[in-house]
Parts: sequence; structure tokens; C-alpha cells
Amino acid sequence: MRRGPRVGIIGGGQLGRMFIEEALRYNVTCIIADADRECPAALIAHEHVVGSIAEEDTLVELARRADLLTYEIEHIYLKPLLRLEAEGKVELIPSARVLKVIQDKALQKQFLHQHGIDTADFALVEGVHQWEEVARRKGWSRFAVKTRFHGYDGRGVLLQDNLSETKTDATGFDVPAVIEEFVECEKELSVIVGCGRDGKLTHFPVVEMQFDPKANLVMQLLSPAQIAPQVEQQAITLALDTVRAFASPGLYAVELFLDKQGRVLVNEIAPRPHNSGHHTIEACFTSQYEQLLRILLGLPQGSTRQLCPAVLLNVLGPADFSGPYYFAGYEELLNMEGVYVHMYGKKESRPMRKLGHVTILGSTMEEVLEKAERVKPHCVIKKANHE
Repeated sequence: MRRGPRVGIIGGGQLGRMFIEEALRYNVTCIIADADRECPAALIAHEHVVGSIAEEDTLVELARRADLLTYEIEHIYLKPLLRLEAEGKVELIPSARVLKVIQDKALQKQFLHQHGIDTADFALVEGVHQWEEVARRKGWSRFAVKTRFHGYDGRGVLLQDNLSETKTDATGFDVPAVIEEFVECEKELSVIVGCGRDGKLTHFPVVEMQFDPKANLVMQLLSPAQIAPQVEQQAITLALDTVRAFASPGLYAVELFLDKQGRVLVNEIAPRPHNSGHHTIEACFTSQYEQLLRILLGLPQGSTRQLCPAVLLNVLGPADFSGPYYFAGYEELLNMEGVYVHMYGKKESRPMRKLGHVTILGSTMEEVLEKAERVKPHCVIKKANHE
């Protein structure tokens, strides 16, 4: 195999790290841009542009060194990328125009509505003073508030349970936002979709995400999702329609709600590898990271067929400390068949910070779920003792 192109990755977190692990098998040179010299991807990247991805100089330098760019986080300074793409000086996958829509939750919701894609009813507001009037006009007793910019991993989302408390805990939310009708959710689902340079779409099996109710973070993921066949088809169709509407090659995670009435609605889209696809490293013929790599290189997309049922558990930092840590249950997990530990190389724990994940495989979902219950007590992060 000849050495592949030089791929620039905007961001150096765990998604970039896992992407590079796959790219190394393809003789592809990976260059990251990240302000943190010790970010998770730094140890295995071929080159590291040290600088903020919120600054133009960093992105221009990465584009100068690389043959094409992708990204593992949405919160990027977009202006230089739009300019470089328009001038034909950089190839960004997915396109900068896709990222422009995704970065702004208002544009994202409008995009879905304009393309006839089912999503929760919504309205745009400029601040807290408009919440109650909009909710009354819409007839909502409960609603979600999402800041238009910079929300992720549960940040930037506030649930309002009744109109009399619309200003409760609104610190940081008196900004332009999307408010949307609260969906009485049966399950939250996700579909990872690949769009090739030729426009061909592939998708991984529908997964079921189970969230921590306080942190709004995925704690456990089941693949395949435990849903009826007709719901599965609805989810796949919606995900494919969503990605088709963007008309740009890349890898996309389409997050969905299954409501109590059996309707499937698009919640949000991530134009990159996603937490809901980490299990594909062991559970599928092709991982989400290899699929993105194939798309970038213009190669045929791989089989997304799942080899066996899987459960993924996120390993999160405890709420009671920040600082150096260790994974207390590592040895116990290594003694369990079909259990795969991925730690991300982050130097410090912080409350609810994603530090790693554990993928659990088995011959049946019942077996995997039973094994997951035995794994959970060992997924413990403890404060490092330097005494």
C-alpha cells in the first residue's frame, strides 16, 4: 500500500485519537490541531499544530500542512474554513457549509424543518423574557431550552417543567436559544451514517442510548437497539434522509427520539464520529473511524454489519474531585471474556468528564446485559495518591 495523504484533524480529543489508531493501519499521516500539548491524540499523531482551533492562524497552518481536513469537534472558528473552501485551497469533510448549520442549533432546526424531516416543534428566542410567551402561545406545559451555540455533552440544555418556573436555574441561558416542545421519550436512539464521495449512503445498526438524568450524558448504550422492526425502519429512513439533505461526504451521527406514541423524531446531528459509535471498533466488521477514513480517501465504504450484540459503558470522572486519577477496576475487567477497555489518555479527571469507555460483547443481548451488570461496579475512577 502506498502512503496515503496527509489528513489534518481539527481537535485532538479521544475521537481524533481513535481515528488515528485506524489511520495508522492505512499508512496515512495524521496532523492534529489543538491548544493542549498533552491532548489524547497528541501521543500518536505524526504532527501537532499547537494552537487554539478558535483562532485563524491555527487552522490556516493545519490546512497548509495537510492534503485534506476533517474535524472531531464542532466548536471551531468557521470563518477561515469557509473562505479557504470557497477559494479551493482546502478540502474539508464534511463541508464547512455543513458545519455552519450544525454549529447553530437554530439553523440546524430550520434545516430539518425546511427538508421535511420530522423533529420536535420549536421556536427561536432572544432571551429568558420570551420563554413564557412562546410556551403559552404554543400550548407547551414543558419545554427544553438549547443555547444556539457551544452546547455539548449536556451543556447548554435546560429542561423547564412548568410555566411558573420558567426562570428557575436560567443562569447562562439568557441568550439567543432554541426552545422546543418537550418530547415524552420512550427511548433515545442514534444512527451512524456514512456518505461517500460518490454520494452512496451506508448506516450502522440503530443503537439505544441511556442517559444520566442529571448530567444528560450517555451512561450506557445498547446495540442493536431493543425496538420493534417498524421503529427501526423509521429511524434508519429519517437518518438517511437527514444526511442526504446535507449533500456532503462525511460521517454523521443522527440522534433521535422515540416518543410514547411510537413516533421517531430527529433530535440533533453530529457531523463526525460519535460516542454512540465507539462500540463499532469491536462489534462491527468496519468501525465508524475506519468508515470515515475510507470516505476521506475515496475508498469503498466497509460493511457495517454487526458481528454480535454489544453494550457500551462510558467511564466518567466522579463528581467529588478533579485531578490525577487511576482506573481502579482495570485488572478485574481484563479477566472477563468479551470486555474491552478504552482509556483516552486524559491527564486529569473532572466531574462527569469522559475518561474512557468499556465495550462488552456476547452471543445474545441478555448475556451482554448480564455481563454489563458485573462490569459496572469495576468502572471506578479514584483519586491518585501521590503520598
